[in-house]
Amino acid sequence: MRKKRLLLLVLISLLILGILTFFGEKGIFHLFRLQKEVVRIKEKNIKLEEENQKLKEEVKRLQSDKRYIEEIARKELGMVKEGEIIYQFDFPNDKKQDSKNK
Repeated sequence: MRKKRLLLLVLISLLILGILTFFGEKGIFHLFRLQKEVVRIKEKNIKLEEENQKLKEEVKRLQSDKRYIEEIARKELGMVKEGEIIYQFDFPNDKKQDSKNK
């Protein structure tokens, strides 16, 4: 009878230890989640480094390449050179507007 109690106590202790090992705050499943998060953060870091490199290249071009500066000024700011003439045409947005006018 005493051996059965001791065996039962050992089995319960092992079961509790096993549960804590897998599901506890510092258990194996928590470790797997942390490893996945590390991989996700590393991937995000690589993307940010690539974006940072592109921005550094653009800054370098903006500091040294006059043609690039002119291109940006024309596209984004609508600037023109002195003496240039701009022609703007208004096109109908869609067919609905044409049917309303009829």
